[in-house]
Amino acid sequence: MKKLLALLVIALFALNFTACGGDDGTVDLLIWGPHGGQEFLNIAAEEFAAMHPDTEFNFTFGVVGEGDALERVSEDPGSAADVFAFADDHLHDFVNAGMLYQVTRNVADIRARNVPSSVYIATIDGALWAYPQTADNGYFWFYDRSVLSSEDVLSLDRIIEVSLENDLRFTFPVDEAWITASWFLAQGHLGLEDGRQVVDFNNANGLAAAEAMIAMVESGAWAPGWVDELVEGIGTTLSGGVGGTWMASDIEARLGANFGATKLPSATIGGRSVQLSSFMGCKLIGVNSQTDHPVYAMDFADFLTGEAMQLLNFEMNGIGPSNAAVAGSPAVQADPALAALAYQSFYAFPQRDVQGSYWGPIAAFGTAVVNREATDVQALLDEMVAQITGN
Repeated sequence: MKKLLALLVIALFALNFTACGGDDGTVDLLIWGPHGGQEFLNIAAEEFAAMHPDTEFNFTFGVVGEGDALERVSEDPGSAADVFAFADDHLHDFVNAGMLYQVTRNVADIRARNVPSSVYIATIDGALWAYPQTADNGYFWFYDRSVLSSEDVLSLDRIIEVSLENDLRFTFPVDEAWITASWFLAQGHLGLEDGRQVVDFNNANGLAAAEAMIAMVESGAWAPGWVDELVEGIGTTLSGGVGGTWMASDIEARLGANFGATKLPSATIGGRSVQLSSFMGCKLIGVNSQTDHPVYAMDFADFLTGEAMQLLNFEMNGIGPSNAAVAGSPAVQADPALAALAYQSFYAFPQRDVQGSYWGPIAAFGTAVVNREATDVQALLDEMVAQITGN
């Protein structure tokens, strides 16, 4: 049985599930996950073992957070977990280092059951390398239901109109690089080619997006700021704005029964109504390429990220699911923020393919818009793209 080195984990404990009459010998599986998910992992392992009564399993669990998995596996892949959770922006590093076992079992079902953006995140060059488990790192629209209706918030034009009628403003922090992309990604392309960042935000669609962004800022209904400003102003000076799940409890406390959340609105770009996009990140489950039991490791990872376990993970830990059925389930839909994030995920762009060269230039462009310094828009876009791509 693989042993988890003491330096690698906060806690280590084991469960043994023994079935009568097993013919396959003992299957030792070491599982890594975050501290808050250990109880969930134990339950999942117990249920998985019960589904295989002819096999004796010896599950061992270690506490390794998603953000630390790459470093821990890299230190000694042979002693690392058979199955582990990791952050999506580490997928390329795992694959390039040969530390992940390509997903080869039940691939069609895994692709079909998860929201498209999470499947894309787990895929490189057409091959599935990991199992989507969450889709809960993104942003959407909060609003005051006493001011804006569920129909109003589908259109940015209508949000502007109603906000002005009520002498209110809204926040949409286009000087935050993470948020600025909403406009360009609605009709643009951002990706990697031969390890280099490629982007087309300075073409005709990009110019139209930039001009629409400027029009919003100059509408009279837009207000600067983001997290603090939205939390403090919604329900008094603000009708709503862009935010994420980490803000939901504070905003709900302010709005009470008037708390509303939904996808980002559509905006008029180039004379057409275009749904605004967003970035989305997710947590993935990987199988160690050096596992002694690839079939059982893959089957457990598959089960761990399936519909039943994602629903349980939501119920136990409030985790936003990548599974489309769970995202649309009554339990998740009853949580307005997670329901809004799930709704927006269908229009989200995976953050996996964004390199460090992207963030500074696009933030600079957004800052120019906010400061009313975007006079020659095309020139600014050309400069931004050149800096991002290095060309």
